[in-house]
Amino acid sequence: MGIAYFNGNFLPKDEIKINPDDRGFLFADGIYEVVRWYQGHFYDIDSHLLRLKRSLKELRIIWAEEDSFPYLARELITLNELEQQPSLVYIQITRGVAPRTHDFPSPAVSPTVYAFARNFMPDSSEIENGVDVLLKKEMRWSRCDIKSVSLLPNTLSFQEAKEQGYQECIFIRDGLITEGTHSNIFFVINGSLFTHPESEHILSGITRKNILRIAREEGIPVSESAVPDTMIDNISEAFLASTGAEVTPVIKMGDYMIGDGHPGPITKLLKEKFQTEIIALRD
Repeated sequence: MGIAYFNGNFLPKDEIKINPDDRGFLFADGIYEVVRWYQGHFYDIDSHLLRLKRSLKELRIIWAEEDSFPYLARELITLNELEQQPSLVYIQITRGVAPRTHDFPSPAVSPTVYAFARNFMPDSSEIENGVDVLLKKEMRWSRCDIKSVSLLPNTLSFQEAKEQGYQECIFIRDGLITEGTHSNIFFVINGSLFTHPESEHILSGITRKNILRIAREEGIPVSESAVPDTMIDNISEAFLASTGAEVTPVIKMGDYMIGDGHPGPITKLLKEKFQTEIIALRD
């Protein structure tokens, strides 16, 4: 079962017991974060830590040891003997255990902190050849910028996509394409790179941030502005960006073929540059 982290201790995972009165269980009152381990290094764990802190602040959850996340993540890799394996570390922090009432516990209780590490290898054929995505009207709450454990609309939408043969579901809010159930999305239109601006309607992805940086370094025109769903015919390239998907080309959106149905040159360039950064971490 492996070793996990629970409220200050590293324990065999099957020994960990979550109290049924935990607000994460009762209300999905908590946040989470995921970071990739690339056989020797985490990728941009500092940005993951900053996002974790922001999510905690937005939900007004106080975890005094929040700065320990990089340490405990590294310790989980070691304890589970994953140093030489592609892996990920997941951490979840809830408001803690309290009688079930809608208001916050008063006085405040200690948060529940749970983290684990496991092997993770994305589908290389999807990253290389591209994926098809479902387009769906937005059905989530209005604070998608918080990495909350309240993911029921995401999981329902992703399951719908999978059942229809798609590899991701992309949301449309008020006629504007926002993001996927667990990824940001980028578009190439007339040689420029577009993605939805940071707001309460999308998660500020760590891979998203780094792809924008790489694109600017490569001299690619960048516009952080939303693309209307009426402009799908103008899209020549598209790709997903996330901790798990890295840079994954999108070759079809619903009934719309993107470009010629193959990964485009800007997508390939950004994927190559991102992979170069990953490889450089191991040197």
